[in-house]
Parts: sequence; structure tokens; C-alpha cells
Amino acid sequence: MTFQLSSDLAWICLLAVLLILTGALFTLRAGGKWLGGRLKAEEALRRAWTRNLADASFDGLLIHRQGVILQMNRTLVRMLGTREREWLGQNFVNLARPDHSAALRAELEAPQPQTAEFTLLRANKTEVPVEIYSHNIEFDGQPAIVMAIRDISQRLADAARITRLTHYDALTGLPNRALFTETLAAALARNNTTSGTTALLIMDLDQFKPMNDLLGRAGGDLLLKQVAGRLAAMAQEEDTLARIGGDKFAMLISSNGPPNRGMSLGGQIAATFHEPFIIDGQLIKLWLSIGLAIYPDHAADAPGLMKAAEFALNQAAQAGGGTAHIYSHHEAGLHRQSAQREAPPGGPADLLRLGSDLRNALHRDEISLVFQPVFRASDLAPAGFEALARWNHPAEGLIGPDRFIPLADAAGLTDEIGCFVLETACTEAARTPNTRVSVNLSPAQLRDINLPARISAILRKTGLKPEFLDLEIPEIVLSEPRPGTIGVLQTLRATGAGLVLDHFGAKYSLLTSLSEQPFSRLKIDRRFTQKLGESSSAEAVVNAILAMAANLRLEVIAVGVETEAQLAYLRRLGCHFVQGQLLGPPTPRAAAQTPALAAPQRPSLVVSRG
Repeated sequence: MTFQLSSDLAWICLLAVLLILTGALFTLRAGGKWLGGRLKAEEALRRAWTRNLADASFDGLLIHRQGVILQMNRTLVRMLGTREREWLGQNFVNLARPDHSAALRAELEAPQPQTAEFTLLRANKTEVPVEIYSHNIEFDGQPAIVMAIRDISQRLADAARITRLTHYDALTGLPNRALFTETLAAALARNNTTSGTTALLIMDLDQFKPMNDLLGRAGGDLLLKQVAGRLAAMAQEEDTLARIGGDKFAMLISSNGPPNRGMSLGGQIAATFHEPFIIDGQLIKLWLSIGLAIYPDHAADAPGLMKAAEFALNQAAQAGGGTAHIYSHHEAGLHRQSAQREAPPGGPADLLRLGSDLRNALHRDEISLVFQPVFRASDLAPAGFEALARWNHPAEGLIGPDRFIPLADAAGLTDEIGCFVLETACTEAARTPNTRVSVNLSPAQLRDINLPARISAILRKTGLKPEFLDLEIPEIVLSEPRPGTIGVLQTLRATGAGLVLDHFGAKYSLLTSLSEQPFSRLKIDRRFTQKLGESSSAEAVVNAILAMAANLRLEVIAVGVETEAQLAYLRRLGCHFVQGQLLGPPTPRAAAQTPALAAPQRPSLVVSRG
């Protein structure tokens, strides 16, 4: 009995042990399955989280192995306008623009991560510039490369916009001065290797400021756009046209041959401005002054060429505008010599100071007139006066018009000072009955379309009869005329005032052109008068002028008479009028004078200087 119980207990214990072992084994197996499922769930969650994170990126992301696409994020899919499944297993090189394929393939095969820029093609075949950065990773247990792809379209557009603002004129779209200067320097460098030439045209609109004031800002801007368009139509593909200032333009013309095109183009451009512009239904007439300089003939570098062209432009403007002028070493040399003689102490700084002082000179009564008497050559009877402006500067003393008139032009004071001189001279002449006065007009004044109306108003205000006013026109206006010169002079003549051609002979004007001009008198330049009796060529010129004047029924005034020998020679030739230091210096008032000289033996013609 006892044995039987022990045997049964042993079997029960054995069975319990087996059950425990079986349960343990079952429990271990079930736990393993649960753990494995949990690990798989975590891996799936991690992958989903990684994918969501990639899809949330602003940059396109792509995983590839040797160029074969394994995965793309949604940003890249949207960037390319495609679907991920269409490109999985495809080579990424096929997304590049054809001419970028080779470079992209080299980037994909590069051993080290690097940054590069390429152009990819969207599904609709449009282009998208991108910046790419590659990095080595492990994907699905094997080496792979993750690539960050950023759309740089906006960045490039912003850079282009900044470049355009920096190098191009916002109004006309033409290159600005900064870009033009760079282009000019590059063109000259190329010419050094090709032995070619470079022609530089600098162009300035005459009297644009009053026209801009008349039209208003919007009208003035529209006018500048039309001017730019007209100039662009004259340029060829290899030329460079730029707006380098408010109403100033420049054109660069490169050539492997002689500079003939640059020289002829200047005249052609000036001629195109004969046609008016149309602004808001109005016909607007503008003239264009042009300065031309040629490399390497006129300068050795870009700054020198710009300076030479600017000098030629100034010469064109001084000639009355509306014309093209080519740089001349000879003229530049004479200009430098004149500047050295006339420049006040201190150089450019003092010139700026004088220009500033001139703005207040009229209000301070610093500008006044003196009157140079003119005499009839036959009997030396008083025949009138020439009004000459003087500036009594508080520090510099008396400054003549040859110095301060250029300052007035530069400071925009020509009209104000010119009207003051005209009104003061007419007022003085009106005080004495039958007194004739002559007033010099500058080329800048002659470009003012309102000048005839202003002269008529001054004559009415002062009470001087028009026939007692002579307007002296510098000969340079005719020697390099702008279109419409004759019309301007005829309009002035219509005021009733006389027109005197001043400095005649200084620029060797064509005598035949005088028959077309409304002049009543000529003034022989003082350089010829003062050489009478010393130079046979000067005497020949004076003889020719007097003979021509007689045929055209023009009176002649000889200026700069300083010796009795000069006076006697002019009388023998029959000059109508004379003036100079010998006969009487300028005086503050236009009072009648009689020179202290013996009366001539017979009537003669008198020549006057301006």
C-alpha cells in the first residue's frame, strides 16, 4: 500500500514536471512570437515615421544605388511633376537635361559627397535648376546614397534681378554706366589681340531739361524710352548701346577694319533726330549732340577714350548742338592751354566754388555791363556800343565773360544771366535817343526755343526800338550748324533786331552759306585785324571778307583795332565800322564818345570784332 502510493506520487510528480516543462516551452514560444511581432511593428513604425519626415522636407530627397532610384519623397515628386512608381528602378540620369547628363552621371559616381548644380526636366519637359548634395547611407542592409535636391529657381531669379538692377537702367532696359565701362574695357582688351579699332559715341540730348519740365516726369520718361528705341534701331548686334546718365547715351562700336563705320554712324544718328517724337499727341523736336573718339588713335585705355569722347561731345554742344564732332588732339591741346591760362588759383576746387558763387552773383549785384564804343570808320562818328558783361567777384576781382559764361552754362544759369544782360543793355540804350547797342548771344541761348519771345518782351519793357538792337551770333553756330539753324536765325530776325555774325573768319565759314542767312552785319575776328600790316595772309582774308560783304550788301565791323596803322588800313579797304582800345575803351555807361584822332581823309568801310 505504501509502495503503491509512492509509485503513484512519483508518476504524478513526473507528470507535473512534464506539464511544467511543456508550459514553459509553450510560454517561451509564445513570448518569442510576441517579441518578434513587436520588433516588426516598431520597424514598420520607424519606416513610416522616416518616410513622413522625408515627405515633410522642403527639399527633394532621393535614395539611389549606382544611379538606380530606390525611393523618392513627395517634395521631389511634386518638383518634377511625376509619380514615384514611374521612376522606381529607373536611372536618375534620365531626369537631367540632355547636356547635363554626363556631368550628373559623374556626380552620381563620385566617391566623396559633394554639392553641385544641374538642370532637371519636369514631366512636362520644362526645366528646373537644382542644387544637389549627396551622402552615403545604408538602405535595406546595403550601401546606398541619399541625395538632397533643392529647387534654386527663385534664388537664381533673385540674383538675376539684383544683377539687372546693378548693371541695367530701369527705365530703358539698356546697360548702365557701370556695365558699359566694363564692356568698353573688355572690348579694348580684345582689340589689342585683333589689331582692330573701337569707336565710342557719347550722345547728349540738347535742351532736354526744359522739355522734361514741359512734358512732366511721365512724358519725359516716355521720351527717353523713344530716344533709346531710335538709337537701338541704329545699332548692330555686336554694338553696345547704354544709358550712362539722365539724358546721356553711349554706343560702343568694335571693328576689325578702319573706323569708317563709327565716323559715319554719328552723322546718321544725328540725322535720324530730324524726325520728331510723338508724346501724348504732341510733336516733339529734339537735337542730339554727339562726341566721337576712336581707340587706339585718340586714347590708350578705356578711361582715356571716355574722356576724349566727352571732350568731343562738349565741342559739339558748344557748336550749337544737333551735330556730331570727332575728337581732335589739336583742339584738346588748345583747350588745355586755354584752361591753364584762365583757370583761377586752386584748380578744380576753385572752379566749383566759382560756379557756386555765380548762382548768387546776380542777386548780389556783382554782374554788370560795360559798353565798348563802335565808330563809323569814315568820319569816326559814334555808331553804337557793344554790351560786355563783367563779374566783379568779391575775392577774384573782375572776371570776363570768357571765364564765367562757361560756368553759367555748366550751372544752368545761361538763360538767367543772358536775360539780365539783354534787359540791362536795352535799358541803357533806350536812355539816349537813336543809340544802337549790340549784345552777344551764346550757342546755349540759341538752343532756347523761347529766346525770340523773351527778346520781344524785353524790347517792349525797356522801350527800345528793335532796329536799335543787334544780336551777335558766334560764327561757330554756322561752321558746325545743327538742323534748323536758319529757321532759328530767321525767327530772331523777325523780332526786328539786327543779326551780326561775330568772330567771322575764326572758323573759316563757307562764304557762300552767308547768302542763305539773315545777317545784316559781319564782325571780323580780332586775330586778323591785329595782324594787318604784318601778315600778308591776314590782309588777304580781310580783303576777301570785305569784297564778299560788299557783294552781299553786308556791313562790316572790324574789332580789336589797337594801332593807327590798323585803322588806316581798314579805312583804305572801305570797312564800315571799327572798335578797339585805340578808339575807346569800354565804359560803364553808353554815353557818346569821340575818339581823339584826326578825321580820315576819305570815307571807308568799317570792320568790327565780337
